[in-house]
Amino acid sequence: MITDKSVVKTEAVFSDDRQHRYLLRKEWDKNKKKAMVLMVSPSYADGILVDPTTMYVLNNLYRMDFGTAEIVNIFSAIDGRKSMKNEIEQDNLEQILASAARVDVIVIAWGKAGDTSKAVQKRQEYFLEKLGEFADKMQMIGFHPLAPRMRLRWKLEKFIP
Repeated sequence: MITDKSVVKTEAVFSDDRQHRYLLRKEWDKNKKKAMVLMVSPSYADGILVDPTTMYVLNNLYRMDFGTAEIVNIFSAIDGRKSMKNEIEQDNLEQILASAARVDVIVIAWGKAGDTSKAVQKRQEYFLEKLGEFADKMQMIGFHPLAPRMRLRWKLEKFIP
């Protein structure tokens, strides 16, 4: 009989009113590579609750021998699309830049959202400019993690804006 035991340390950083999530960090092996996954907007996931996107992110990074996932978003409001015209929050920018500095790889995983939304496209351009010094760490999966072709197996490719 084999017993497999694991501990996943979780850190979730929210605004005081919990309407914005700036970071969802999961660590299962501090000695392995760390990845930041940059998407569009946060879900309800927190220190305990896991949504489907977070599950697919963690599963894929684990399979790729990463030990930490830092999930961040270009929009921080948990209400999603309703907040797309809001100004960029300084707290969100600071969390994204701090995460980018800590990790080995930045995975651009916002999919095709910028193809159909000017608000998303403008925000993507803003964050790509802010993350310019980390360009050598940037890779992409091409689609959002919920896309059927991304759920089970990621193939990281060099990110070319």
